[in-house]
Amino acid sequence: MRLSKSFFLTRRENPSTEYSDVSKLLIKSGMVIRNDGGIYSYLPMGLRVIKNIENIIKEELNNLGCEELLLPTLVKDNYDNENMIEEVFHLIDRNNNKMKLTHSSSELFCDLVRHKITSYKDLHFTLYQINNKYRDERRVELGLVRMREFLECEGYSFDSDEGGLDVSYDKMFLAFKNIFSTLSLSPMIVRGNEEIFSEEFQVISEHGDNRVVKCNNCGYTSNIEDASSKVVINRKEVPTKKRELIRTNGSRSIRELSEFFNVFENNILKSIIIKVDGVYKLALLRGNAELNINKLMKVYKTANIDIPTVQELDKLGVDLDYIGPVNCAMEIIADNEVKLMNNFICGSNKKYYHFKNVNIGKDFRINRYEDIKLFDKNSLCPLCKNKCEIINGIEIGQINKLGKKIAKYYDVSYTDEVNQKGYAHLGSYHIGIDRCLNAIVEENHDEDGIIWPMNVAPYKVAIVIANMNHERMCEEAEKLYKKLEQLGIDTILDDRKDSIGVKLNDMDLIGIPIRITVGNDIDHDAVEVKLRNKKEKELVKLNKIYDYIQNMMIEYNKK
Repeated sequence: MRLSKSFFLTRRENPSTEYSDVSKLLIKSGMVIRNDGGIYSYLPMGLRVIKNIENIIKEELNNLGCEELLLPTLVKDNYDNENMIEEVFHLIDRNNNKMKLTHSSSELFCDLVRHKITSYKDLHFTLYQINNKYRDERRVELGLVRMREFLECEGYSFDSDEGGLDVSYDKMFLAFKNIFSTLSLSPMIVRGNEEIFSEEFQVISEHGDNRVVKCNNCGYTSNIEDASSKVVINRKEVPTKKRELIRTNGSRSIRELSEFFNVFENNILKSIIIKVDGVYKLALLRGNAELNINKLMKVYKTANIDIPTVQELDKLGVDLDYIGPVNCAMEIIADNEVKLMNNFICGSNKKYYHFKNVNIGKDFRINRYEDIKLFDKNSLCPLCKNKCEIINGIEIGQINKLGKKIAKYYDVSYTDEVNQKGYAHLGSYHIGIDRCLNAIVEENHDEDGIIWPMNVAPYKVAIVIANMNHERMCEEAEKLYKKLEQLGIDTILDDRKDSIGVKLNDMDLIGIPIRITVGNDIDHDAVEVKLRNKKEKELVKLNKIYDYIQNMMIEYNKK
């Protein structure tokens, strides 16, 4: 590609609209532009990176025997599984039909397969697609990590039994590891949803949208939403005191109450009204703990769980800041740690007042105890009871053993060996392509710009002409460019009339792995070669340059 005749756009300043350093760098380097919050366009240079990532994925999956297809993203809104998900984009067409933009195509895969299989002999196979998906994201400040329109590789394996699913899953696990290794990524393997066998591929990132629990003692890892913990404090036998009603002078928050009563936050009871399938319940936690809605959904086996608004509580005659369990008519669910509390502080259901010295059993009763708190710095590893660290990560891939549940929902069935009805065992496999690009830049950049790994770089070699008015420089650069293109090496020829300083800075910014500068050394039949991931420069004779470049392409990612 000749830069003088291309759509090449770089910036010197950081875009003020971006929060993430990676997003700022991608925009500065002309890989993407921001159209709106969570919506980006890939410019020619960035699109080449995306295509390289896609090709790496396709090659690995095709070698595994997977088959690629392409499904629509605009479908009729007649599938129940996504109607309750508020992140789905819904729309109505001109004929007043309800439509939606898919954020998952599981129903389309199942609908397709249902019309294909009749016997167990029709299984096994794996299908996948690379397509745009849509999600009405709330947190769009994280750039390519949280997009409203995003690119995903989505695949499903279909087997006749659990053993077949295990084989498919294990093969795909290895394929994902190979893909990420080829992309020069080293993700952690993190346990995900505990209701199904799920594993996430998380790249550690300061601006990651996931929080990951990691035990450095036994190696336990989990997404924080699914992490369970051992109870931290043993119950102490202490005399129960008489409950007192105390006017707290407007103290509302846990911190304010801690200061008012001069007690630790973990000796204050946090009371939260929740609505489960339309029924109000009261959830209790230690004051320094946070409620995990994901765990509540598993406890009650429903996704229909809400936290009532202040306006809704007002209609019930409840003041948000003074809720408590004493004389509560609702069902009470408490986190396991609450059973260890005694003589604690809690709301009195009376404005401006709290109870002191409250005790379970004496002052109120709890209907059930469950693990409903969000894993935090005080939680212990569920396996070895040691402290864990909580780190941010970008989930670039996820694989799941779905089993028969989805197949039953969509009636993906077959006739088995004894002529009985059976359901397909599904595995699902997802790679976020935009997220991969973001993670690659996160792990491969410096103060000057991006440092693309060779396998995904938009171009492998950049030839910079130091002086466009120097006839020999231009002639030799042209020869180099044409020869490298003939050798199948994607090459940029920077033949712009800008200064050499601007050109070199741009090449560092866009991160081309190998830079050849055709400058004054051409009088000695030599050019300057620099690798983007090294500081050193080397003079190479013209008669040796092609062998040198090919060797550097092989060695580049090893450096």
